Amino acid sequence: MIAATVELMRREGVQYVTMRAIAKEANAPLAAAHYCFSDKNELMQAAAEAWLKNLNSFSGDIPVHLGLRKTVEQAAEAYWRMVEEQPSSLLAEIELILWATRNADSSPLAEKIYPAYEVELGNLFAAAAESNEDKCKLSIPTLARTFLMIYDGAVLQYMTNPKATDHRAHFLMMIDALLIKAGV
Repeated sequence: MIAATVELMRREGVQYVTMRAIAKEANAPLAAAHYCFSDKNELMQAAAEAWLKNLNSFSGDIPVHLGLRKTVEQAAEAYWRMVEEQPSSLLAEIELILWATRNADSSPLAEKIYPAYEVELGNLFAAAAESNEDKCKLSIPTLARTFLMIYDGAVLQYMTNPKATDHRAHFLMMIDALLIKAGV
C-alpha cells in the first residue's frame, strides 16, 4: 500500500491520493486499504516515512572520512542528482510537505518531516566533522537546516522552469557560501 501511495503521488500528485485510488493502484480491495490504514493521514505518514528511509540509505553512501566540506559538497551533488533524475518524486515530496502543513490540525506529519531530514543530515555532517576534526562556526543542526533551506529554494526554482538558468551552479554556489560562512 505504501509503495502504491508513493507511486500515485509521483505520477498524479498528492491531490489524487485517496483510499480508493491507493487500493486500485495496489490492486487490492478497498477494505484492505482501510484495514492497513485508518485514514488518509495515516497513509500519508507512512509515505513520508518511506521517503525518509530513502534519505537514510542515500546518506549512507556519502563518505565522511574526507571531512566536513567535502561531505557537504558530495551531499549537495547527490541531492542535485535526485532533482535531475527524479523530478516527479521531488514534486510529490513537496506536495506532501505542503499537504501536511495545510492539514497540520489533523496530522502531526508537518512537524516531523524537516526535523527528520535535519537529524539525518546533521548526523552525516557531524560524523564528517568528527572524522577530520573540522571546526565549524555554525552548529551542525544550523548547518543542516540551512543546507535544506538552500536546497528547497533551488528545487522550487528548478521545478518551475528547468531550462531557465544553470540551477545546479547557483545551488552549489549557495552551498559554497554557506560553507564559507561556517568557516569550513
